[in-house]
Amino acid sequence: MNPTIKLVRRYGLATIGLFLVALGVALSLISNLGCAPLSSTAYVFNLKWPGLSVGVFTQIVNFTMIFVQLAVLGRKFKAEHLMQIVASFLFGYMIDGCMWALSWLTPAHYADRIALIVLAGLVTALGASIEVESKAWMLSAEMTVSAFSTRLGTDFGKTKVVMDSTMVVISAVCCVIFFANPFGASPFSSIADVLFARNPGIVIGLGTLIMAFLPGWFMRFTNKPVQAWFAKRKESLF
Repeated sequence: MNPTIKLVRRYGLATIGLFLVALGVALSLISNLGCAPLSSTAYVFNLKWPGLSVGVFTQIVNFTMIFVQLAVLGRKFKAEHLMQIVASFLFGYMIDGCMWALSWLTPAHYADRIALIVLAGLVTALGASIEVESKAWMLSAEMTVSAFSTRLGTDFGKTKVVMDSTMVVISAVCCVIFFANPFGASPFSSIADVLFARNPGIVIGLGTLIMAFLPGWFMRFTNKPVQAWFAKRKESLF
């Protein structure tokens, strides 16, 4: 089969994975329980300057990460890594598109919010599994983790935990600076206000903890069927 057609198919599938990850981001934000660690900084800036969307700030954060990769990798940074610029643009627009499409979704009960955050974890896991198997698009966050892992000779998974934690700390500091509260944009009288989503604008909460671990756990179940699907179509994709 023509290599160009194979390449287009791979990137097309990877784009589907990218969309599912963007959908997971949107669902976590709508739940108001707290967003995924890597989306938290963009969400803080959106709450501070709502004139720019979450998607636009996600693009800005991702572009900043590319400069971090350049600093970390130096000459080891490859021209092909610049494809993440296109992926970052697409990802930002997809987040905004999902937020717009789901604007009607207003969970009234706590159980509904929990269901949304669990669904966010599931679709994020499925999207990530598809992205990995496609061997095409890779978001700047994962590329940055890979850069540090390569440079420092550390395990990718452990490096990702450190990076996720760092992003949450940065977001908490920004929340304190912008809103005088480490959890988000609203005044909170107690930790229960955060855990039970009693006020809007929660950036770091129960959902943040859930999204830090749930997608990885779900990938134990999404990886196998996705890998099997790709294996059956190996000739037409690789």
